[in-house]
Amino acid sequence: MRLLIVSDSHGDYKSIMAVLRLLGRSVQGLVHLGDGSGDVRDAFRTGVPVIPYWGVKGNVDSDSKVPLFRQIEAGGKKILLAHGHRYPLGQDLYSLVRIAKEAKANAFFYGHTHIPHYEERSGIVLMNPGSISRPRGPWGPSFAIIEASPLSSYLDVKIYELFIRQQKASLRAIHL
Repeated sequence: MRLLIVSDSHGDYKSIMAVLRLLGRSVQGLVHLGDGSGDVRDAFRTGVPVIPYWGVKGNVDSDSKVPLFRQIEAGGKKILLAHGHRYPLGQDLYSLVRIAKEAKANAFFYGHTHIPHYEERSGIVLMNPGSISRPRGPWGPSFAIIEASPLSSYLDVKIYELFIRQQKASLRAIHL
C-alpha cells in the first residue's frame, strides 16, 4: 500500500491538488495530519483522483467530526496519527515512542511543526511530512509518501519538496 501524507495546508487546497495530479492513482490513500483537513475535500472537488482519506484535527481546525487521534493500518503496519500540538515535540519525541509502543504500533506520524522529520527510535518510525503550504526551516513545501507491504517488516518513507511553477508541479526528494 502506498500512501500520500500531508500536513498543515492551512486553507491551501491547491497544493494538495497539485500533488494528487502529479501522483495520479499511484497512491492508494491520503492522510492529512491536521491544520487544513477540510482542504482535502476541496481538492477532491477539483476533479483530481478521489482516493480513501484519513485525517486528524489540528489546533486550527474547527470540524468537530475530525478526530484528534486515529490509528490506521497500511500493509499490515499499525500507524498512529495526530497533529502533534498536544504532545511534546522537538527533541523530546519519546512521548510519541511510548504511545506507539503501548499501542503496539509500528509508526507515529505527526504534523504541527511545519518542518520535515524522519527517524526510527526504539523500533518506532517517527515522521512529520512538514507543511504542504507554509514550510519552516531550509525546505520548501513538503509531503511524504510511505509504502507498506505485508511481505516486509520495513516501512519505506520518503519525504519530498513540492515545486509549482507556471501551473506545473514537480518534486524533489529531501534527504534528512
